[in-house]
Amino acid sequence: MLFAAGLLLSTLVLQDAPATDTTSRSRLTALPVVSYSDVTGIQYGATALLGFRAGSDAATRASSVSAYGSRTAKGHAKVYAQFDRWSERNDTRRRLRLEYMSYPLPYFGIGAQSRESDEEWYSSGVTTVQLFSEHRLKGPAYVHVGGRYVRSRLRESGADGVLGLDDVPGTPGSSRLIWELGLVIDSRDNVGSPRRGTWARVIPSFGGSRPTSDLAPRLTMDARRYYPVGEHHVAAIQLQYDGGSGSMPFDLMPMIGADTAIRGYARGRYRDQHAFTAQGEFRSGYWRKVGAVGFAGAGTVAPSFSHVSKGPWFPSVGAGLRYLLVPKDRTVARLDLGIGRGSFGISLGIGEAF
Repeated sequence: MLFAAGLLLSTLVLQDAPATDTTSRSRLTALPVVSYSDVTGIQYGATALLGFRAGSDAATRASSVSAYGSRTAKGHAKVYAQFDRWSERNDTRRRLRLEYMSYPLPYFGIGAQSRESDEEWYSSGVTTVQLFSEHRLKGPAYVHVGGRYVRSRLRESGADGVLGLDDVPGTPGSSRLIWELGLVIDSRDNVGSPRRGTWARVIPSFGGSRPTSDLAPRLTMDARRYYPVGEHHVAAIQLQYDGGSGSMPFDLMPMIGADTAIRGYARGRYRDQHAFTAQGEFRSGYWRKVGAVGFAGAGTVAPSFSHVSKGPWFPSVGAGLRYLLVPKDRTVARLDLGIGRGSFGISLGIGEAF
């Protein structure tokens, strides 16, 4: 199991407009990041976020250009660049993301009954290109059209592990082109740190090794609701389902364990054809730009949809700190400690977990 500890060394906020400004002027936030684990050694890098608004309407949501890059003492790396733009009056959203990652991750097998004793480590070089566009239908309803290309190549695996035998789908590598068409409901008052409103999406997709054939269906559903509590606090809940049919590469299977959902488990600790997670979070107000959160949730995986409700379920609880980077846009830096069944994890990020 990967136990990671991280530290935000400093926060540098460069602004070319005052906090009361409501125009399209931009703000740049840069964060050096350092973390450590016994698997990767010291990890060092930086992330930057350039926020701006299209047009002069103050109700237009903030758009952003962001980038992240890091490298570990043992030669692993992660880099991404992302462009996320809302049009004036929020009628259209477009996002392009390019990412490469080659980090060591644990693999325990497939299914909710996978054992700790089956743990083995692997590293894949994964290249992802994602592009989607969302267009307003009426009110908070948007149609979502998009695609993803994911190319994975197994770089390292345990000499005595099952991944080295090429018996697991997706080894020694895979390429998938995935098409998406779905519906999004978005009534949040703020994209990065909502206090009220709903964000929900239903995204059917089809993916395969070729653009027009060998396509397997998949369904992703994600529903989030935000409730103001008093003048400054927020309660948030999230329900997620991810499932599909056909043969999937093991590293693209629905899974639980992440730094945003069911925190406290390593990424992909449990994976199968179907996954369901539920979590809630209470977020305090800010005192001198510092806030706190408490969260709890549970998740499960199953080989078929009919078995999702039968468990077993894996709980997660934890707490975290928030630092308000840009008060006007409610952009926050996040530090969370999650505790799972026999495991824990520390995660860092920009923006709320959900």
